[in-house]
Amino acid sequence: MDMAQAFGATVSVEGPPSDAEGYVFVKRRPEVDHEVFMVRLLADIGAPDRLLLHHRSGFAVVRLPFGRIKRLRSDPLVETAGGIQFDAERFAAVTGSGP
Repeated sequence: MDMAQAFGATVSVEGPPSDAEGYVFVKRRPEVDHEVFMVRLLADIGAPDRLLLHHRSGFAVVRLPFGRIKRLRSDPLVETAGGIQFDAERFAAVTGSGP
């Protein structure tokens, strides 16, 4: 008997629909060159306007359908990829860039 059964609870872990778009944090493996990572990431996301920001320290924030995160996670250049909350309008206001 597991914990849920012991208390008569049901457990459901659901994410957003796979076609819903959101912001994804993508971190490269430390041994991977940033330029190589960025070339692969741009190919994986399909359009340069989906790249919101990146830094040479090894990460990027992209806008994608959540169903494509699994593909990013399986890329050998990627250490981790996951959905995040990102306020694009606030970012644009702080940086002076467009959303």
